Amino acid sequence: MLRKQLGVGLVLVLGAVAITPACGSNRSFGNGTDGGGGDSPFASDSPNFTDGNPQGGDTGVKPDCDSSCLTAGGTCNAGVCTIVDNAGNVPSGTQTQLQGGGTADAQFKWLYPYDKTVFARGLLSPTMQFDGSSANFVYVHISCSTLDYKGFYAPASGPLRFALKAASWTAIAEAVQSTKDTLHVEVSKIFNNAVSGPASEDWTMAQGSLRGTIYYETYGSQILGGINSVGIMKIQPGATAPTPVKSGCGNVCHTASADGSTLVANSGSLFNYLVSSSYDLKNNATVVFNAPNEIFTYGGVYPDGSISMSATTYRTWLGGPSRLYDVKTGANIPAPGWDGVITKGGTTAFSPDGKKLAFIHEDKDSGHTLAVADFSLSNKTFSNITDVATDPSTYLAWPAFTPDTKTIVYHGGSNAQFETDSNATGDVFAVDVSSHTVVRLHALDGYLGNGSQNYLPASDPNLSFAPTVLPEAVGGYFWVIFTSHRSWGNTLPSKDNGDQNGKLWVAALDLNAPPGTDGSHPAVFLEGQENGADNLRGFWVLDPCKGDGADCQSGDECCDGFCRKDDAGTLRCVPPPGGCSNEYEKCTTGADCCNPSDQCINGKCAYVPN
Repeated sequence: MLRKQLGVGLVLVLGAVAITPACGSNRSFGNGTDGGGGDSPFASDSPNFTDGNPQGGDTGVKPDCDSSCLTAGGTCNAGVCTIVDNAGNVPSGTQTQLQGGGTADAQFKWLYPYDKTVFARGLLSPTMQFDGSSANFVYVHISCSTLDYKGFYAPASGPLRFALKAASWTAIAEAVQSTKDTLHVEVSKIFNNAVSGPASEDWTMAQGSLRGTIYYETYGSQILGGINSVGIMKIQPGATAPTPVKSGCGNVCHTASADGSTLVANSGSLFNYLVSSSYDLKNNATVVFNAPNEIFTYGGVYPDGSISMSATTYRTWLGGPSRLYDVKTGANIPAPGWDGVITKGGTTAFSPDGKKLAFIHEDKDSGHTLAVADFSLSNKTFSNITDVATDPSTYLAWPAFTPDTKTIVYHGGSNAQFETDSNATGDVFAVDVSSHTVVRLHALDGYLGNGSQNYLPASDPNLSFAPTVLPEAVGGYFWVIFTSHRSWGNTLPSKDNGDQNGKLWVAALDLNAPPGTDGSHPAVFLEGQENGADNLRGFWVLDPCKGDGADCQSGDECCDGFCRKDDAGTLRCVPPPGGCSNEYEKCTTGADCCNPSDQCINGKCAYVPN
C-alpha cells in the first residue's frame, strides 16, 4: 500500500508554562529564599530558588497558595486551595445527591485516565471517560494535602466523558507540590435520578511543565485534507488542534536533532520518494540540502544537527551501507571504527550528549539485536561496538536514550519492517547500557505488576511501538512518547480504522529506576492531536535555543544555559553569571546546582524526588 511507503512528519510543541508558588511543598533547598513554582529561576517548579546567589536556607514556612487557585475561583486557607466549581449549573439538591454516592449502575467504572498515572503540567485537562450508562450530571472530587476541588459538570449525552475547565485543571496541577502527595480523584454520576459512584483513582503530578517539540508522521489529516492529507504541523501549548507547517507527501520519514535545530526526512513526491533532505528548524524549516538519494531518511541526527548516520532497510531501500553524512552538504564523512565494520545499521539514534550511537545490528541477524557504539565528535571515530539486547522472537527497532544516557528505550515488534500497524504487535522495552539488563516497561504498555495481567481492555496490550524520549528530565521524571493502537476510553476503539489509526501517548519514567526494574507509569493520551488521523513515530526534541538578551522562562531555552532577571525584573537569557545553577540551567556536576538534591543530567540541573 502507498501509505506504507510514505510517511509525513507532524510537529507538536509542548512549551513551558510559568507557574508561581504553590502550597505544601516538601522540597528543601540549601540556598535561597525567593519563592517559585514554574519553569524559571523566579517562577520556578522549585520553590525557594534564587538567581544563583545563596541567601540562606529554607525557612520551613508553608507558602501561600498559587495564584491560579484564585484565578479558578478558589480560596486559600492555611495553604490549602479550595475550589467549588459548578460548571454544569447543577441544582443544589442534585449536588447533595451526587455527594452521597450510590450503586445504581454496576458497570460504572473508569476507562481513562488510568489509576497510578503520572501527569505533568502544561498539558490539556485529560478527558475523563467511563463505562456504563451516560449521565445527566457528574461530581468530581480531587484532593491532596494542599487541594480540595469539588466540580459539578453536565456532560453531553452518550458515552460518559468530560474534561475539567482549563483554569481548574491548571490550578489542580499547580497546587500539588510533591510527587509523594497523591491526587485522590473520585467521580460520581446521576442518571434518571439514580446515583452511581464514587469511582476512584490516584494520580501523581510531576513537578514541572513538559516542554519541547514532538515531530510525528500523520496520515489522513482532516486539517490538511485531500491527497495532501499528510504533512508537518505544530501545536502550541493548550491548543486543541495542530497547525500546518508543510503539507504533501514530500516531508516524510523524519528524525530531528535533540536541540531542535535540524530535521532530516524523505523529501520526494508521490511518484519519486527515493530522495531526502535536511531542514533548518530555526528558519521556518527551510531546505538546507537536497540529497539525490535516501541518506537522510530516518537518519540518526547528532544532537546539534551537524551530522547524521544513515539508516538501512526500513523505508530507505538502501541495502547498505550505513554511513555518516554532513547535514549541510550531504558529504560522506569517513568514520573510523564504523566504516568497514558496520554495513547495515537500522533506526540509528545518537545519545543526547552525543557520546554514543544506538542502532539495530542488522548485519548480525536482520533485526533482532540492538547495539551501542561509543562516538567521538572531534575525530568522527566509533569504538566499543557492543550488542546490548537480543530477542530472536521479535524485531527490535526505534532506540532512544534517556537524558542520562544510562538507558535505551526501544520497541520489540512482530513486523520485520518495524511497522507500527498492519496488524503488528509490539511492546516497549528498556535496556541498561552498562549491565545489558532488559525489562519490558509493563506499566507503560498496559500491564500490572510483573506483567502477568493487564489493566487495559483485553484487546489493548501488545500494541505499543516506536518510543522516543524528551532529552531533558522534567519534574522528577524522564518522558517517553510512543505510538499505540490501544483504545482511548470510550472515544476511540482499539485498532481504530482497521488498525490504520495510531495515536501518540506520553508516559513518565522514574529517574533512578534500578536496572531490570520497571520504572514506567501508565500513559497519558496526548490531547490535541487529530482523533481521526494516523499519528505515529514521534520524535521529541527541545526547541532551538535563544541568544543572550532574549526573553526566557528557564535556562534550557538559552544558548548559554542561563535565564535570569534583568534590572527591570524581566527574565532574559544571559551569559554564565557565576554562582550556582537553578533547575534547567547549565551544569557540569550536581555540585553546580543550587538545590543540593538536584542531579546534573545531560548538562542541566534536574529535580530528583526525595
